[in-house]
Amino acid sequence: MKYLLLAVVVGLMMWPVWAQAQVPLEPEAEVEFVRKSPGKAAAMSLLVPGLGHRYVNNGSWRGAASFFVLAEAGFWLGLLGADWQQSQAVESYRTLATSRADAVLDGKDRRFFINIGLYRSSDEFREDHLRRRLWEQIDYVSDPAFQWHWASEEDLQDYRRLRDDADAWGRRRTLFISTLVANRLLAALTSIRAARRNNTAAPDLSLSLTPPLRHTAWPAVNLVVSF
Repeated sequence: MKYLLLAVVVGLMMWPVWAQAQVPLEPEAEVEFVRKSPGKAAAMSLLVPGLGHRYVNNGSWRGAASFFVLAEAGFWLGLLGADWQQSQAVESYRTLATSRADAVLDGKDRRFFINIGLYRSSDEFREDHLRRRLWEQIDYVSDPAFQWHWASEEDLQDYRRLRDDADAWGRRRTLFISTLVANRLLAALTSIRAARRNNTAAPDLSLSLTPPLRHTAWPAVNLVVSF
């Protein structure tokens, strides 16, 4: 269900860009100058990358706006795929441990899943720790709930492979989360710059006073507008 909801969200993010791309290009009409708030542009970019650039571009998704929103959609799709692949690998190695090693998984922590991937059985675990004189860890497999025995070496190798796959997909998932954060920060910074660049196109106004002209009692006011 969560994958369906995320897919819908990504689709909604991409829809405005796709819809605008279907509109035929027309000569750009002269747009009245409007100052843009850098803070508002940054806040919108942090919410949805590309939205701040769209705000600065007077509602247009072209340029940086489409780049950031499409990158966001791509990162979300990558995260969605990595999360699904990781959950499938975890479910597979848990099922294998239950059916082929008679392991009881309820309430077990990461240490248990590492141990059953290192030793063929709990007896082998005990013998290894006795040989290495790790007395304090021998009682770990005294409880029947912490004992296991793999049916074959092939099953143990399959378990190790699936755990490695799950860890690899977990690292990719973390990477995609990091890129989502970085995409928002970069979009916010560049939208601030775009807003400031937009504002520098504003007309320069200058106001000055000059001494009263001859035969007048009031100083003159000079207003200069530069485009």
